[in-house]
Amino acid sequence: MLFSGFSNSLTELSLGLSGFAFLGLATLISSSLKSAKGLKLLWFGLFLLFFNALLYQQYNFLSFYGISFEVFVFFRLCLSVSATILFVAAASEILLYKPLSLNILYLSISSGLILSFYAVYISRSIEIQDNVETALPMIGLIYLFLAFISRPNLKKHIGEIFAAMSVLGLIEQTAVHLFLHFEVSVIFSVVLLFMLSSSYLLMLIEWQSSEKEELSASLQKMSKNMFNIIKSSAFPIIISKLKDDSIVFANQSASKLFELNLLELSRYHFKDLFVDAQNRKLLLEKLEHAKQVQDFEILVKSSIGQTPFWLIASANIIEYENELSLYIAFQDITERKQREKLLQNQADRDPLTSIYNRRYFENSVTQRIKQAYLENQNFAILMIDADHFKSINDKYGHKTGDKVLMELAHTIERSLRPEDVVARYGGEEFVVFLHNVSSDISLLVSERLRKSISQSVVYSDDNEPISWTVSIGIAPSGLSDSVPAMIKMADDAMYIAKQNGRNQVHLYDLTDIDKLELKTTSKELIHPVFKSEEEEISLLDGLETNHIIEE
Repeated sequence: MLFSGFSNSLTELSLGLSGFAFLGLATLISSSLKSAKGLKLLWFGLFLLFFNALLYQQYNFLSFYGISFEVFVFFRLCLSVSATILFVAAASEILLYKPLSLNILYLSISSGLILSFYAVYISRSIEIQDNVETALPMIGLIYLFLAFISRPNLKKHIGEIFAAMSVLGLIEQTAVHLFLHFEVSVIFSVVLLFMLSSSYLLMLIEWQSSEKEELSASLQKMSKNMFNIIKSSAFPIIISKLKDDSIVFANQSASKLFELNLLELSRYHFKDLFVDAQNRKLLLEKLEHAKQVQDFEILVKSSIGQTPFWLIASANIIEYENELSLYIAFQDITERKQREKLLQNQADRDPLTSIYNRRYFENSVTQRIKQAYLENQNFAILMIDADHFKSINDKYGHKTGDKVLMELAHTIERSLRPEDVVARYGGEEFVVFLHNVSSDISLLVSERLRKSISQSVVYSDDNEPISWTVSIGIAPSGLSDSVPAMIKMADDAMYIAKQNGRNQVHLYDLTDIDKLELKTTSKELIHPVFKSEEEEISLLDGLETNHIIEE
């Protein structure tokens, strides 16, 4: 039988226990292996045989307590049967990674018990008993050997080969005892146990190495799949190096959006796609603090510099090809921006004349005046009112009156600079902010404007030419920094121009206060602007609301 060479000597017992202790430790260390359960079953089976060998030396001691020889032998045969079943179960776990079939388990237990009963109580042959005790574990070990050498890709698994060689040594030791009736030295058995323990450690090392390779392959596959997803994404995506801003990757959507040649990406730089350099600087500043920016609006252009368009960007700092890079994905929001601009125009512009309305003028000019004072610049506010406009409405109708107002607005707008602000203030009144002009220049501009308006002509429904004049009041800078106060002064100056005969320009100064006394007493000359409730006069009767233009 296996381990039959053990004696009662303390040295041999210590060696045997050391071998099993080392094998048990190796089994615990290897608990992460898929075959770990099989290795534990193998350890328990071998330990049962070791215990059986030790028990064999203790018969005289047990017989002293009245245990018969038949019971003693039957018990030892049951230990051999148990070890055999553990070996077969271990072989199933090692090769198939699943428990032994219950049918096979029940068959093995019943067959082993029947065979043991026959050897002890029927044949009563010592030789048969010894053969059963040795042959059964050897059969289990053979199953184990076959399990180890049947593993797929065995050449790549040195640990399994080493374990199979160790089990083969145990089989040879058992066969020598069975066929040659020769007891093998205990040192040989211990060496086999240490070999088997070492094979476990080799299997663990190989498994860890295999796991790393599989993980690396999985990550590479995942990275490749992710790259393919990014490459075919409907959202434009660009990756650029942080150190020199050169573009190192652009997917098909980005290539189409920015008109990039994917074969010559290295010649493009991300900064060249920005319309406003400050916009890019702000994006990088946000990334320095957060490392990630979401929903950042940018105005960009294609690589060949055509019409700018709006994008919303989400940006991250990533490592790409071992370099810190900027990963940025885009979504086109040009249509949304156009809708926002249209809505803003509708809120800021007069629907009849398409120039700015009173609300926009007051808000905008408030800021312009503050900036003018900071930069020590002059400015002026004009109030322009069409003379005898009521008579035009009464004679030709509101539709013709609206034509007059539209032509008046367009004439004023065409006559001034882009940096000036023109708005319809109410009814036939228009207000103008002249940027960076002195009092003298504002007078010259107003006179030129008055003459230009007096030469304007529109035609009534009966094709009758209609011309008109305006009275203009000027409030120069230096009198106040309040927009309502400046408008009031310009309106007072315009009233004086009307009082003086209309079709005139008047520059407001402090001496005009006395001239305005009549205005506060005559109800006929009170202008709508000075009524308790300031209202804009609507002249849209019968006119289609299709005059909104985009700025």
